[in-house]
Amino acid sequence: MSSRVSSSSSRGPSYVSASKMEKPRKITAKADELDTYMEKLYDDDVESKLDGAKMILQLAEFAGNIEALVQNEALMSLLSRVLNDDYKKSYDFSLTMMRIFWCFSNFLQLHPMLANYRIGAITLKIIEFELKRHQLRLEEEKLLEAAALEPPIHAASDVSTKEIVDKLDREKKRNKKRMKKQDQLLVLLNLAEDIHTERKMVKRKIVLFLTKLLDRVAPDLAILTITFLKKLSIFEENKDAMVELAVVEKLVRYVNCNHDKTIQTALKLLFNLSFDPALREVLVRNSLIPKLVELLKKPPFRALSLRILYHLSIDDRCKSMFTYTEALPIVMQLVINFPQNIVAKELAALAVNLSHNARNAELMCQNRGLEALASRVFRTRDPLLMKVIRNISLWSYTLQEDLVSDKTYKYRGMWAPFVVPFVELCLNADNHDFSIEVLATLANMTPSDLPPKMSWERLVTDHSLIPFINKLLVPGFSQDDMILEAVLFVSALALEPKCAPLLSASRLVRTLHSLFQEKQHDNELTLQLLYAFYRMLRHPETFEEILFGVGFVPDLLLAADAPNIEVRRMCDVLMDLILDNDLNDGSGGDFGHLIRQRRYTLYGHSGEIDSASARELHCLLSV
Repeated sequence: MSSRVSSSSSRGPSYVSASKMEKPRKITAKADELDTYMEKLYDDDVESKLDGAKMILQLAEFAGNIEALVQNEALMSLLSRVLNDDYKKSYDFSLTMMRIFWCFSNFLQLHPMLANYRIGAITLKIIEFELKRHQLRLEEEKLLEAAALEPPIHAASDVSTKEIVDKLDREKKRNKKRMKKQDQLLVLLNLAEDIHTERKMVKRKIVLFLTKLLDRVAPDLAILTITFLKKLSIFEENKDAMVELAVVEKLVRYVNCNHDKTIQTALKLLFNLSFDPALREVLVRNSLIPKLVELLKKPPFRALSLRILYHLSIDDRCKSMFTYTEALPIVMQLVINFPQNIVAKELAALAVNLSHNARNAELMCQNRGLEALASRVFRTRDPLLMKVIRNISLWSYTLQEDLVSDKTYKYRGMWAPFVVPFVELCLNADNHDFSIEVLATLANMTPSDLPPKMSWERLVTDHSLIPFINKLLVPGFSQDDMILEAVLFVSALALEPKCAPLLSASRLVRTLHSLFQEKQHDNELTLQLLYAFYRMLRHPETFEEILFGVGFVPDLLLAADAPNIEVRRMCDVLMDLILDNDLNDGSGGDFGHLIRQRRYTLYGHSGEIDSASARELHCLLSV
């Protein structure tokens, strides 16, 4: 609990050199002379008051004296009254008095007593006064600078200008010295440990005062000010006040300063503020991303920078901004060379967010980046890192969807070395999260991504994938997120015509149908099941099994009036596909009759979804 600080009146060595006169020794304060020091505080002479305050400060600096001092009601009343009445008379006196109360405020159990003497309110008043006085000094400096720049008219004017310049230098040195002293803030920061006291400070516009102090350049004062703002920033009303007072704009400049402790403190406050979406936009507008990316190169700032960058990368509009910095190569190197098996969450999460952007995903693959990521995943089985690979696979899958011809796909073979290892990982993984990411990655693999002379038919046969997938799809065996990825994987298999006989010969189609009946309430899963059926309906073997083997059409007709418009549109696409294939004597068979009747019942009068829009979607899906 003890705390000891250096007095402002403490000096260096007691001598300078043998040839110089010894400096007068500092008088040591004695507890039994406290009454004498108190009497000096009653004097009208400011120097006498200052001398008494310095002696009391010496006593307060030793923790062993604290209890006796605070129990002296006469002393405490005198100190608080003199501080309140005389703080304007002398800056040094005010500072010394504040240091006394700072010594007291270091002890949490003394805060209620300090509140009784209104020390917090007096301190706020002093800070407000000092801010106004500082502003006046700055204005005076500007006037002196303007006068010093005026050309002299004659010799006397030249002497006058020199005097002005000398005065300006003295003022600047004096102001710089004052700006380094922040004892008032130390008192407030300690008192703010009590939430009720902190709220009183907020009502007295402490955020405004602190924001003004951010314009100062003294490192110690900046650190203390930012630390105080960080403490206040956890409350919504204080954060909103910081937005109005443009704290972010002032804070960002400290990220580039050459004082490590100040940078660390500024990053902590920026991290707190970055939870707010509106403030994240302000941070981005103030070019924080390239500044933080630069800090990633410096280990002391890396963890905090990563956390803030992760928050900024949440917003889709910001993801593309990382492309124009060194972020991608730095993040990739940090991930690949991370010393522990599992990459730190903030680093992995940033990599995941960045990989959602198409251009970023492409950059991650360059310089054998994908190979390095895959090698690390095979060794460590890190779920978040596997999610990065999954996002990259989604980029390459989407890229192929947008191509007119498969021949124009320039990343053919990029995934070839990893497909079989991923299949083996999927079959043997015992971590649920990791298994989902591997299966989702495989679901994004197209025939163009497979190794040469390799097909899904061969992979399915060699690794017994259909029984494995069928087991995942059994209701109650897997969680919904795993079931969804398994359905997507079936859609990937259905892209290859040679897989159709394998699918139709298994129980997989029947399992998918049961799942479709059971999960009608889950729009996403229903939509993906419909898409899987759409792909399978394009092959004769699975077409027959779906329509005649499991009796899918009645359930499709029931789902055609689902509340979700995307589900309804997908149902219409499947009905069109069935109508096109189920021909009998030129007018359509039994299924065609049922579909037309159902459509008339649903849309005959409202026209909510017509067959033309469904056919348009069908054409898009067929590309």
